[in-house]
Amino acid sequence: MEQRVVLTADSGRLAVVFEPMGAVYEIQPGEDLVIVFEGPATHPGGVEYRADYVSVSPGPVGRMSAFDPAGDEIDLETGVPL
Repeated sequence: MEQRVVLTADSGRLAVVFEPMGAVYEIQPGEDLVIVFEGPATHPGGVEYRADYVSVSPGPVGRMSAFDPAGDEIDLETGVPL
């Protein structure tokens, strides 16, 4: 199963932390970041909203990818586009 989540920075920058790698990607105001979870329907992955950042992580047997506003894939180990 594939599940897509769109994270948007409305008025200020939004930091997204890719768990368990720990890489950080900052979404600029007015931009989106698309997270794609692939895995079983019961545990595809998760998004947790914190006070000053968002934490995203794949499911226990799933895969996660992220795409910047231009559609370029983000390296989840470094937080920069591939």
